[in-house]
Amino acid sequence: MVGERLHGTDGIRGKVSEDISSENPIEKLIFQREFTPALSHIIGLSSGVAISEISDNSEPLVVIGWDRRDGNSKIVEHIQNGLSNSGCRTQLVGEVPTPGLHHCLLLLNADAGMMITASHNPASDSGVKLFDNNGYKTMPMFEDKISELAWGFSLNPDSQPRFNSEKMPFFDGMTAYRKYLKKWIDMIPHVVGVSKDDISNSTTEQGLILDCSGGAATDWLSFGLTRRGLLCEEVSSRDDPINKNCGAGEFNSTDSWTNIELMENEHQHLLLEEIGNRLRSNDGMAPWSKGQLVAAALDGDGDRCLLLEATNDGIKIVDGDQMAFDWLNSMIFNGNDDLTLAHSIESDLFLPATCTDMGIKTIQTAIGDRWLSDALIENTNQEGVLIQDYSMPALCGCEDSGHIVMPVPHPNEQNCWSLAGDGAATLIAQLFARARLSDERIDIPRGWKIRQPIKGTNRALWDGKNALSDEVVQLIQDKLPKAKLSRKIIEGESSLLLLEGHLSGERLSIGIRNSGTEAKTSLTIKSERTEFGELATQLIEFLSGKLID
Repeated sequence: MVGERLHGTDGIRGKVSEDISSENPIEKLIFQREFTPALSHIIGLSSGVAISEISDNSEPLVVIGWDRRDGNSKIVEHIQNGLSNSGCRTQLVGEVPTPGLHHCLLLLNADAGMMITASHNPASDSGVKLFDNNGYKTMPMFEDKISELAWGFSLNPDSQPRFNSEKMPFFDGMTAYRKYLKKWIDMIPHVVGVSKDDISNSTTEQGLILDCSGGAATDWLSFGLTRRGLLCEEVSSRDDPINKNCGAGEFNSTDSWTNIELMENEHQHLLLEEIGNRLRSNDGMAPWSKGQLVAAALDGDGDRCLLLEATNDGIKIVDGDQMAFDWLNSMIFNGNDDLTLAHSIESDLFLPATCTDMGIKTIQTAIGDRWLSDALIENTNQEGVLIQDYSMPALCGCEDSGHIVMPVPHPNEQNCWSLAGDGAATLIAQLFARARLSDERIDIPRGWKIRQPIKGTNRALWDGKNALSDEVVQLIQDKLPKAKLSRKIIEGESSLLLLEGHLSGERLSIGIRNSGTEAKTSLTIKSERTEFGELATQLIEFLSGKLID
């Protein structure tokens, strides 16, 4: 256990605790999911030392932002003290969405950034996402270094450095981020070739129902969109805990509801309840037409977005796969070519096939938007990780959960682009992309998919390569003797068993991986048409017996 990496798929997360006992704070994180003040200090200290080792500055600058969680003020204090003790200067930028921290980091020419958030997790959780000097989330090799230092400092407190580096004056990160979004609204219509007046063309006459999950954009995004011609109503509230009964984190990418279900059932989710209210107030008649956008949901830290679209008899989720396809297709409509899409292993099998048919290059990556960014950067064949281009590069990355990675203009350098996942920016881009595509917009075909977690697993028993993994492969071969499947290696997925191939001429994919943040191991089966529910049940039962102590 000693030396185990503390970071998961997207940072470090745990339940906020005020426990100041002498127990090792890292062990409390691993075994009890507790995020204590002592752990915050050690994470700040070890991250700062690792940053200092690779920085050209004798006192690297680290910017710190956070979302709205009750426990975050003390976490920020201890993170900042740990960074200061490591020899780093620190600058607080306030409550911002995660993409706001990305923007502030570049704007301030910082050496790194730390976002205090647990994304879509409940308000009782918090955590840390670490960004490098180009605004990208850090990669596993660097996180291994941080974890190694953290374990050393926790086991030998006397080895901790004791600098007291400067804490810079507060910087208003939210104002800086909102100014950036205004520029984004001015830029995107030119990218896809529409007018700013077209922003509401793809929504209903009643406007868009917006759910910012009680996060940083709750008080101003709906107002700002309304001012620009899109009637918009926010349903979440900052009076309630962040993410409570709201936000993108409460939805699955394949969710759909009939109008009868929406109208006659009670819904905990505020956005669904508001849709039901609008149906009820209209005597059960849908006040929208098939294909129109009815609502949009961001997650608590504002780095992803899901759309809700009207169907013939209800509402469905528009997932990240479809949003990325619509965005790239709108660029094709505006004369762009040489487009590239990076998508995670969770994407529908038809996404890369449909894109290939349209001349879009596709790259499959590990789960996590850092891997999407890494693949897109590598695809440019440019030196360095910032992209030089006079116009927005024709690149996009997606996860079906609603993470969309897009090129964003560098705040300090002309004709220079970074990559970031931004829920608000994604929503704006989607509104204009749909206006550009209009009646020629198409849905990508959909295959069959099941994604099922096994909770409470001992993740140390599964690595995708051990004897247990071989037993799973044999079980699948016994159940599907005619399948032609082979193991695939995906960079960044250290615990993944991925089998891809064909059965009776139909594409089939079976993946099993550990969660990066929870005691959970998940199974995903994807095919073009055939349902494999019975196989999924058998695999879940087998793995539950092996992985749950």
